[in-house]
Amino acid sequence: MSLTTEQKNILVLFNLEEENVESTSFRSENDQVFVAVTLCNTHPPCPACGCEHTHVKGYVLKVINHSLLQDRKTLIEYHARRYQCPVCHRTYYEHNPFVHSSMKISALTVRNVLENLKKSTETFASVAQRHYISPTTAASIFDRHVSMARLPLPELMCWDETYAFHHKGEDSKYVFVILDFITLDPVDILPSRRKDYLTNYFSRIPKEERDKVKMIATDMYDEYRRVIRDMFPDCLHCVDHYHVIQDLNRKVDRIRVRVMKSVPKYITDTRQMTNEYYLLKKFNWLIYKRPDTTETCKDEYGAKVKKALFDPGRERKYNRKLERMLNYYDIRELLRGIHPDLKNAWLLKDEVIDFYTDNTHDTAPDALKALIRKFNESDIKEMNEFAGLLRRWSDEIINSFIVVDHQYSVDKETGHVAVSDRHLNTGLLENRNSIIKCIKKNANGYQNWERFRNRCLYVLRKDAVPSLNPIEKKRK
Repeated sequence: MSLTTEQKNILVLFNLEEENVESTSFRSENDQVFVAVTLCNTHPPCPACGCEHTHVKGYVLKVINHSLLQDRKTLIEYHARRYQCPVCHRTYYEHNPFVHSSMKISALTVRNVLENLKKSTETFASVAQRHYISPTTAASIFDRHVSMARLPLPELMCWDETYAFHHKGEDSKYVFVILDFITLDPVDILPSRRKDYLTNYFSRIPKEERDKVKMIATDMYDEYRRVIRDMFPDCLHCVDHYHVIQDLNRKVDRIRVRVMKSVPKYITDTRQMTNEYYLLKKFNWLIYKRPDTTETCKDEYGAKVKKALFDPGRERKYNRKLERMLNYYDIRELLRGIHPDLKNAWLLKDEVIDFYTDNTHDTAPDALKALIRKFNESDIKEMNEFAGLLRRWSDEIINSFIVVDHQYSVDKETGHVAVSDRHLNTGLLENRNSIIKCIKKNANGYQNWERFRNRCLYVLRKDAVPSLNPIEKKRK
């Protein structure tokens, strides 16, 4: 047939060939676009008996939602041709490029919805609004095309939990995440971190697969250690240094709060804060900074340079409360002078940082014993408690010094290649946990666990692709 320019444009937009279209038209009504399409009669054989002499029984008008235009809703008025076989009398529709079987939403709309849902910042409601469908329909499309299976257990695993979903059936508010340290893809996401649940989960995985796991990194949750000993007896268990430092910082903060409560808050007969209370309240963040922390600042010529935070030679600025010129080195010394417990705890904290910086797997055992001895010899209750923690987790802490990989970086200016050791840690898993929380927060929570799990895995796995055809759900 001879097509007008408008009809040719419609064929281009809907990715149709001229020889496959019998007729097409276009109209606009009430901020909606309607495209009427009738395909050519191809005389498909009967799918039941293969008879090729079928005849047209009639036409059925199907209105299909199509997300072709972003500024208005687009509907395809598809005149679907229905055939009947003269031999077995079966009736069937012709094949069409617009929709999957028994759907009223175009395949392109389905594809666009699934592509949008790959982003963690999108929700079913935001995607639905963009494509002129309901949030329920967007969720239904996702459920029909996305089902993420567990990946094989890797040699290097990271375990962690995040507060993201309240599973009523498991009575758990934590989501347990398993991460492949090499590929950075989540192996699986589980609704509980309890020992009985994890033991049951891993026991269903073949022992041959579990035996391939060489090392697992976790935080200092006792149940993880018990699960690893039961399910992965030949695997090394290491505790990420981030969680060790985190626990120490909490104990140091308890000391700071205790010291704050012991000093006067206000000067007698005035509402002016005392210098000691002011320092502990205003500059508490300095306590948790590493000794070698640097920050970007400007030199006398206005150029940006990096300087050590606690460099005694740094420029001093006037502090109105303390009525003197000070830099961060001076403030640190003032803080340490408030109470001996705070000073000693601060120095011990820096020694733990040096322990992780200066040691290898060979030197770590002796260095850890010396570190535990120093914490034990302290007269500070919180530091004695931390010594007990180091003692209980000493094997796992020493294992965290094992080199599992090497990282290469190239200097852009010189082209020099630097090689650094990589240790198993849960730092990257913390990033994945933040994305899981983002997915939950943007949606104001999820009620369906399978949908939440599939959505998180679909977003987090780099190569995750949806099923081209709707997934057949098993009837319970």
